[in-house]
Amino acid sequence: MKQRKRIFWALTGFLALLLTAQVLNLLAGINESVDSSLPNGGLFTSLLTATAGIVTVLYLGAFFLLDVMKSGRLSRFTLDLTVAFVLSTLIVALLKALTDFPRPGEVPVGWSFFERVENVSYFSFPSGHTARASLFAYFLSKRWKKLWPLWWSWASAIALTRLLLHVHWFSDVLFALLLGPWVGLLVELTEGLWLPGYRRTIRRLGLGVLDVE
Repeated sequence: MKQRKRIFWALTGFLALLLTAQVLNLLAGINESVDSSLPNGGLFTSLLTATAGIVTVLYLGAFFLLDVMKSGRLSRFTLDLTVAFVLSTLIVALLKALTDFPRPGEVPVGWSFFERVENVSYFSFPSGHTARASLFAYFLSKRWKKLWPLWWSWASAIALTRLLLHVHWFSDVLFALLLGPWVGLLVELTEGLWLPGYRRTIRRLGLGVLDVE
């Protein structure tokens, strides 16, 4: 627990620094340099980047089915992963709307906050694909510890594909690679706060299959 807390606060510090640098536009030079130096990704790059969406949905569905068949309810692992997945998706969308940074090749727009919320895919910071991949790499590395190089190689490859496709800046994917494990740790470290309320709600709704072991 102490080690996880130390890692969490270290990640919090790095993310805060990166976010501050992004907002102050201090990383523009690095972003432009990386984007201009990379070639354009081809079909394989597009197929690989798509796995950040496909694999995450398949894994969530598979874990849910395995839990139900085994015990008739969710495992703590599956619940934590699901909550972290939803939370990271919301955080990414909120940051995109708040920071208002266009993707490479796009131009700044003068939309209101609510218009930006409706069109979050237009904005680049942070990378949603990379955040999902790093989140799953964090959880899969906990479930199959010996395969952690495979999971993190995949997450890093997803980050690279976003750069090769020129749909994200370097700072977008760097922040997102750290955001995934940060959200995972946040969910795990705050279980005592949200889990009792979750269980009470599920029981009142009669959705026992969504309760945890």
